[in-house]
Amino acid sequence: MPSDEKEKERLDILLTTYPEHGSRNVGDRLITDSALKLIRRRIPDYNPVMIFREEALERFDKRKVRSILAPGFSINDASYPKLFKLYENLDGVSKLFHPIGCSFQHLVPRKDTYNEYVYSDETLNFLRDVAAGTGPLPCRDQLIVDMLRKHHVPAFYCGDLALYDESVIGSEFSPPEKIRSIAFTVQHKPKFIPQSFEILRLIKAEFPEAELYVVHHSQVNKNSQQVSDYAKSIGYSERDLSGEVSNLDLYNNVDLHIGYRLHGHISFLRRRKPSFLLIEDSRSFGIARTGCLDVGTFCAMDESGVQVCPNVPRQLIDYVGSQVEAGFSEYQQVFNFIDKSFKYVAKPYFDALPSRLTTG
Repeated sequence: MPSDEKEKERLDILLTTYPEHGSRNVGDRLITDSALKLIRRRIPDYNPVMIFREEALERFDKRKVRSILAPGFSINDASYPKLFKLYENLDGVSKLFHPIGCSFQHLVPRKDTYNEYVYSDETLNFLRDVAAGTGPLPCRDQLIVDMLRKHHVPAFYCGDLALYDESVIGSEFSPPEKIRSIAFTVQHKPKFIPQSFEILRLIKAEFPEAELYVVHHSQVNKNSQQVSDYAKSIGYSERDLSGEVSNLDLYNNVDLHIGYRLHGHISFLRRRKPSFLLIEDSRSFGIARTGCLDVGTFCAMDESGVQVCPNVPRQLIDYVGSQVEAGFSEYQQVFNFIDKSFKYVAKPYFDALPSRLTTG
């Protein structure tokens, strides 16, 4: 049998961070969907078996696997085997495993979180083996890159994959002339509920004629429902976007995002639309400390990274107002940064992926 025919018989696996049950976080779905689109642009017949990250891969014969891709792979300590099961026996896996847009999770959004983070020898050996097998780890923010390099794990910045829509990359930014609609995304943590109420009130006062949405990115729970109930009481419409990526199409017809959800923020940026993000943990913090992606971002907590900051709502709304008046002039640099990151880093990575999978 010709070698190319044998290659087609080998199996591709994609590990998704999106849970079909539980939170149904549409942000995780967007990461997976973005990766698939970027790959299929280059490998049209790429049709992987989709596996949730917590499922072990023992049922798949490693000898018959061509690739294991993990968009949004977590580089936290003990990510393998706690968050990503992979195989119990890792022999040969490092040459198959391609983590892309690697992430880092921590509740405290401070530089010290990265500088003082402690890895076990087992995790460091695993990460170094992966880098030796398929190359330096592509990471979604610069702080992750710096942290890994500090521990002698080769890494580079590629960006969150959800930032990149190839039909939009390089297009002109046309700021809205008037704010007719705003989406507010609900936070993860209940300690931000009072702060959310204040921001919702200020948005309503600043944009009294706009159509306002209070938006869920994960399955509604008692805390997020408390926020949306309050929002509805002052004139917002509620939208549950958890689940399918197509739910995010709501944003095609919304002018502006203000809120806590990182992938609400990114969903607007990928559409060349302005967004304002409240940082509640390291996921948002790291991206906001990368290049000029800090534009429009505000730490929801004080310098301790623990206590909710009472001054942020007014600071945020004042900044939103100033950007509206200035035609969102600061956002052009954001879109330029995204375009350059794609052109010089993400695109070359994905362009090389077909040959890397074939020789893996």
